[in-house]
Amino acid sequence: MSDGLGVVIAKRSISLSRTFLIIGVFLALLSVLISSLSGLIGYVATTGVPVNATGRGGLDLASALPLVSVAIQVFAAIIFATPVLLLYVYDKNNAVLEYFLSLGRNQEDIYRQYLKASLILASGLVGSEVVMNVVAGLVVGTNGLRLLEVSGLVVALALPVVSFGTLVMMSFSSLQKQRVGANQPLGMAIGIIIVMPAYIVPLALPALAIVIDLLLAAVITVLSLLTYLSSSRLISREKLLP
Repeated sequence: MSDGLGVVIAKRSISLSRTFLIIGVFLALLSVLISSLSGLIGYVATTGVPVNATGRGGLDLASALPLVSVAIQVFAAIIFATPVLLLYVYDKNNAVLEYFLSLGRNQEDIYRQYLKASLILASGLVGSEVVMNVVAGLVVGTNGLRLLEVSGLVVALALPVVSFGTLVMMSFSSLQKQRVGANQPLGMAIGIIIVMPAYIVPLALPALAIVIDLLLAAVITVLSLLTYLSSSRLISREKLLP
């Protein structure tokens, strides 16, 4: 039952709210479109300078756009996994978490199952984004190495960010004294702030974009692990009761 509980939670999350799923898919499609533009754009209209030129007036959109799209794809994964947070709040307020505790589970066990559900949803969208990136890139003639870099960065960033955002918002909900929602605006704000360097760096420092994105993914992964491992100490069992 423990191994399949995360899958059950993911299915219940989909049934609970489809709005965030639709928004996530829309953002994913938009990001793939932005990434594909690198294979179509030849000149920057405002300067008339070739996109790949290194002159003072040139803007290397062909390299920057795919990397900017990475941050949008990560944000799409955060939105797509949001129904799990809504379900967590619903289950907390309706004594489902209390029932899990009565079965002998601890806070870490419960968090792991909802985290697993978030990653299941996020992984489904991320996998689709990677496939769409590759197909669209091949159609419009995007550089093969750039396609590989974008696909790798989406996976490396999206899953740690979704993990950290899920754990933080579950902790936030558990620490509330009154029955409240998961505070979706706060959750989205956390997601935007976390991936903000991925939006800015490709335009400001394109040569360092990939390195900084990988470092960001490593930091978020460490934060996720620390948050998960400290959940039992930070939040008492009573905080999971309705």
